[in-house]
Amino acid sequence: MSPDWLTRRRRLDAIMRLQASATLGDPAREETMRLLVEALADPDDEVREQAAAALGEFGPEAAVAVPALMQAIYDDDMIVRRRAIRALGGMGEAAEDAIPALVAATEDPIPGVALQALASLADLTPLSVSALPAFLSALWTGDVRARAVATVALVRLGPAAVPSLLSTLVHPAPDVRAKAANILGKIGPTAADAKPLLEKMLGEKDEMLRLAAGEALRQMDEPS
Repeated sequence: MSPDWLTRRRRLDAIMRLQASATLGDPAREETMRLLVEALADPDDEVREQAAAALGEFGPEAAVAVPALMQAIYDDDMIVRRRAIRALGGMGEAAEDAIPALVAATEDPIPGVALQALASLADLTPLSVSALPAFLSALWTGDVRARAVATVALVRLGPAAVPSLLSTLVHPAPDVRAKAANILGKIGPTAADAKPLLEKMLGEKDEMLRLAAGEALRQMDEPS
């Protein structure tokens, strides 16, 4: 058994103990977080993975870890990236400075990492308008899961998302236009600026578009 293996095993054991202390509410939380932040720079991939996961257990309390987690978004290891991104998504306002990095991460070459970045942006409270381009991109070009996440986020953004959704109503892809109509309908009366375009969609040959436009108009006319 090599000394390197033993050293690695001890580091992993230490991280596991720190993760347990985070979960169980160890009173020395500040020191625990400091050690976990240091572990994000460990040369061993698995140690960094465990450290990122453990920091996610703290939620907003781990604000001190935000700069290190932002750096971890660019880690060579995809699991580290995904866990760091997930941790940031649970930190609320404390992760505001990380929004540009999270937006960039929605273009990660690994689909699971990109989807986690989109989900983390959608989880942030309050939801930032600066994440709007990422949600729109997912709506236009994303897969089913990415579009589902983007839909929830755009509805939450409400009136702030309406101007961009108006532009999406003339997107060349009928399914994207229908999705935009659905979102505008869910936003409700505050999306009334979309009515002229939606009324025009009622004359489309595509039944999907007609139905989406009709339902959106109905929802906008419902009393709030």
